[in-house]
Amino acid sequence: MKRRSLLTSLAVTGTVGALAACSPSSSGGDSGSGSDGGGDGKTLTFRLWDETAVDAYTASFAAFEKESGWTVSIDLVPWADYWTRLPLDVASGDAADVYWMNSANYVLYKDSGDLLDITDVVTEGRDRWEKAVVDLYTRDGGLWGVPQLWDSIALFSNSDLLEKAGVDPTTLSFDPAADSDPLREAGRALTLDKAGKHPGDDGFDADSRTQFGVNSQADRQAIIGPMLAANGAQWQKDDEYVFASEQGIAAFDYMQGLVNDAQIAPSAADTNANGDVSRDLFTQGKLALFQSGPYSLKTVFEGVGDSFSWILSAPVAGPEGPKSLVHGVVAVGNAKADDAKQEGIAKLLTWLGSAEGQKPIGAQGVAFPAHQDAQGEFVDYWDGQGVDVSPFVEAAKEAAEADTGAKANAGLEAAMPIFQEIFIGRTTAAEGVPQAQEEGNAAMA
Repeated sequence: MKRRSLLTSLAVTGTVGALAACSPSSSGGDSGSGSDGGGDGKTLTFRLWDETAVDAYTASFAAFEKESGWTVSIDLVPWADYWTRLPLDVASGDAADVYWMNSANYVLYKDSGDLLDITDVVTEGRDRWEKAVVDLYTRDGGLWGVPQLWDSIALFSNSDLLEKAGVDPTTLSFDPAADSDPLREAGRALTLDKAGKHPGDDGFDADSRTQFGVNSQADRQAIIGPMLAANGAQWQKDDEYVFASEQGIAAFDYMQGLVNDAQIAPSAADTNANGDVSRDLFTQGKLALFQSGPYSLKTVFEGVGDSFSWILSAPVAGPEGPKSLVHGVVAVGNAKADDAKQEGIAKLLTWLGSAEGQKPIGAQGVAFPAHQDAQGEFVDYWDGQGVDVSPFVEAAKEAAEADTGAKANAGLEAAMPIFQEIFIGRTTAAEGVPQAQEEGNAAMA
């Protein structure tokens, strides 16, 4: 998928977008799923931010209409506008009947009484929903959305480059307490300047690098979250950041060191400005190891084509083993919609929580459906493309903490610029990480 359907914005993640679990679209507008509902008034609205998911939901809603008699009109609002428009529409009473929600924002709307408690609405099939997503949206005794899709993190490897350098991606690990480790050694072997020299060689020119070893950047989901957890650091506790621990500072120092000291990762001057730089370098055959999520699959698959062979493996392991960040998108019900629509909203949420309702998401290769009985559709789609996506499934079993809380976005927006300063080398981890924690917590207070 394009970057990114699940999660947080450019300012928040330091990447181009947000899910899964996912990707923002550059276009907007309405896309109907079938007719306009005729004259019986049994029409619902459904809002999402990912253009690549529209066709899948259109197919799903066509089947829903035949079963229920309710027609669903799809409202596509690009990620860049989604969180600006949503609070305005909720306040004015113009919010969609059902709409996509992420973990960093739902608590705010839940606390304002805008969301239906799913435990009161959907009575069947909840035991088949992906537990990591259910846990993300469970709060104060209620479940505040129907899980739709999820993503985790794995390592994309350019097999041609790794074979030439003698690197096995399944053996990579990092250790901030060591002078060197398998990741840094592999990254050095995989990084070249225009003269064919590696970092550390006499005359190596970092400014003329034509090939990079690994991506390391201010990306909350693919880099920061997994590497903090793999080094034993906790992200937050009781809606407050606690990442400025000894392990957290060491992890940040290690991540920036891959950029500025080892010189095996692309410059933060580039990745801070555009979070997709690393992905694009990978598709161009100029980056050997690219840690990312399934939201990058389609872009990588289409961008690489037949240029080189690539595979997926577990995220790079740290002292605590390999860790992944698991995010999920849910469909929330508008608790303040007209009473006449509440029956239809309940039917739609129930459909969206079913395997049949979610199968088009997987069958079209959009994302991992959150219903376990529909996930095989996504695996089969990519298997048909020659891509084994099982590392994402395995990675989800070792999940790091995602962002939650009523003001999670505000906290991330305060912390991310400081993280970017660390990656670019203008602020040390020892100084910047505690500052990011302090300013992030102040923004969430």
